[in-house]
Amino acid sequence: MQNQKKSLEISCYVLGAGAFGVFLRWLQDQMAFDEAGLAEKSVFHFIVPLFILASAYMFIRFVDNFRAKRFFLPEDFSGALRNDGKSYAFFRWAIGVLMCLGAVLVFLTCEVEKYPGMLRVIAVLGILTGISYPLLLSAANRKNIHPSFLCVLSIIPVVLFSFWLIACYKMNDINSVVWSFGIEIIAIIITILAFFRMAGFAFGTPKSGHCMFYAMMGCTMCVMTVADTRNIGLQIMFFAAALMLLFYNWIMVKNLVQRKAQREEPLEDGFDRL
Repeated sequence: MQNQKKSLEISCYVLGAGAFGVFLRWLQDQMAFDEAGLAEKSVFHFIVPLFILASAYMFIRFVDNFRAKRFFLPEDFSGALRNDGKSYAFFRWAIGVLMCLGAVLVFLTCEVEKYPGMLRVIAVLGILTGISYPLLLSAANRKNIHPSFLCVLSIIPVVLFSFWLIACYKMNDINSVVWSFGIEIIAIIITILAFFRMAGFAFGTPKSGHCMFYAMMGCTMCVMTVADTRNIGLQIMFFAAALMLLFYNWIMVKNLVQRKAQREEPLEDGFDRL
């Protein structure tokens, strides 16, 4: 019960950071660009990066605080990501369906967008990600799941956002206003790192501190980038990715285990030794 409350507390901080970030990004979009879409001198070009750094510092402090209180996450896949129960099943499948919905909308509307072929690939990978996510979390509640199956499921979102990063660069290759797409680039890169770190549990090379930090940071950045104007399907996919990482972090915090403090043996003096 205590870990559940801690999960809720951390999630509120992450969602609060995301809400504040999307508000700052919206203000930047509204006030830091002229009618032609060119960036003007604005204090938001300083505030937005400062907010990202402040969020990263806050999340690092959360992870350090867990370590200071001797909390650790089991390194095995099931121990780290166990999420049994009907409520967890509902949320993991609802998030997966939301990702699939966004991907389907991208597929249906990509003809009027630039580079429709790339968007179709993103849509297909998005559907696979929406299916793989609940299957992966469901597998954490079972025994005798083949490791190769877990590895394939965990690497799909990494492939999705890696291709999304290439597509984003391609779509903005002639755009000289870096501020118009820079936040999206940062969000995609951090999301790649987040899912890459989460894949470490399936591949047997977990680093729980890195996983929690990138999950929190990736969720914040995905929410923040929703303030930009883009295809509605991509917006939904960004939001679904934020929920995926938030749910990952909730589960990891819930599964934290506290080590017992080691008793210090009293030092013997020469008389006791004699």
